[in-house]
Amino acid sequence: MRGLLAVFALVSSCGFGLYPEDGTLPAAPPGWGTPVPGGPSGTGTTATVTVNANTTLGTIGADFTGFSSEKTHIMNGSLTSNNTDLIALYQLLGSPMLRLGANDVERCSWVGTGTAPSQPNGPPFNTKVTTGGVDHFCDFLAATGSKAIYGVNFQVDDVPASSAEAAYVMSQCPSSIVGIEIGNEPDKFGSWDSQTADYESFADAIVATPGALLVGPGCTSKSAVTFSAPFADTMTAKYGSKFTLLAQHSYVAASSSSECSLANLQITTTQLTDIFDTIQAAATKNNLPGWRMDENNTCSGHGQQGLSDTLISTLWAIDYMFEVAKRGGSGVNFEGDENGMDGTVPFYYEPLKESGGVVVAVQPEYYGMLLFTQAGTGSMVSTTVTTSAQYFTAWAIKADGFASVVLNNRNASSGVNATVDLGSAVSSASAIYLQGTPAGSLAAPAGNVTLAGAQVSVAGDWPRNAPYIQTVSGNTVSVYVPAASAALVRVLQ
Repeated sequence: MRGLLAVFALVSSCGFGLYPEDGTLPAAPPGWGTPVPGGPSGTGTTATVTVNANTTLGTIGADFTGFSSEKTHIMNGSLTSNNTDLIALYQLLGSPMLRLGANDVERCSWVGTGTAPSQPNGPPFNTKVTTGGVDHFCDFLAATGSKAIYGVNFQVDDVPASSAEAAYVMSQCPSSIVGIEIGNEPDKFGSWDSQTADYESFADAIVATPGALLVGPGCTSKSAVTFSAPFADTMTAKYGSKFTLLAQHSYVAASSSSECSLANLQITTTQLTDIFDTIQAAATKNNLPGWRMDENNTCSGHGQQGLSDTLISTLWAIDYMFEVAKRGGSGVNFEGDENGMDGTVPFYYEPLKESGGVVVAVQPEYYGMLLFTQAGTGSMVSTTVTTSAQYFTAWAIKADGFASVVLNNRNASSGVNATVDLGSAVSSASAIYLQGTPAGSLAAPAGNVTLAGAQVSVAGDWPRNAPYIQTVSGNTVSVYVPAASAALVRVLQ
């Protein structure tokens, strides 16, 4: 330790401004580790990032990141307090929100009293939801510390069954349930005007249960303007504070289409940001407490192999989350499940790969979620980027006791030498990196992606390395971001 202190004192005495002149080490943010010399270096395209600390765009809470799962997940013995690996992977992200529903919500039906398997199992998946399944689900939420959006069947038009299921859920773990979502992507069945009466019959029955709140509509990408916005108007007018969260889905494109491409994951398409703007406007117009993208991923139809399951998906996911947060959204739920759920098409987009109800691989997308949560909670503030570098973005959070700056380089051929101006004196800064192997490959698969130099095991272990010291001078931090990588910089001021 004395030798390490001597290194720090020597670097400081050489005038690089890394630490105070007395050679003392600033307190490291909790869980961050003591910064060490080293880290990526090189020559790349220059970029200036100006953090506008007084311009708040939105607030990032502890449950901003989240998962979206098929409803059949509730009856395969996976979402239980016995699944210690899955619980640990949730807890590594803090308290991510879980949305239970997706396409299988319309295939599942409530049958009431009954047992459920206590151990994980695989296909064929049970579509008959019992009290035992709900009990296990509530135990899982208690074990993870997460809250959930709980979906009920809409398509079979059985109001008594769906409302009874909602009532039972609320009787078992009311404090863990954000709200009840009626069906999945109801715009597939017709316009909002044509379904209003039917939908309200479900809503009326559900809110009759004390404490039950409504979330919705969870429409497809194409229907934000035509369905979700008028839905928000109607639901707010009729249900007031019992309609608590406006939810929407979005995907970059359909799998196997020409738009499901590397090029479209390197940028944040206006198709997506237009959806975010529409939902934000509808939530603001109706004074709703929040809005959330509660199902999304790269390409619909379970994603595309070699794209949705590689490094580019996690770099894309980082910008996706920040674009939502930038507009005041309260969170993002990434879709993904086990093969055999929602039909026979394999899942390629997914933060976690499961088989037989257990996690068998941590996918690249999870690392983007982990980097985002490591950035901390607090106010997201504005950044301005000046550079000729393609596919380079920067984001900033004023967290508790430190500032976080995320530098995302989706360019496979060029690194970026970024100078980050925080607007006031910086005492020290350090960074961890999200990278893949081979270096510079946006196609790095699961098993070849690391954050802070380490992989996350299926048991939720992350033996991360220490963050690397970054050079500071006055108000600025100098950071090199290699090709096909992201850097999370923590700044002490």
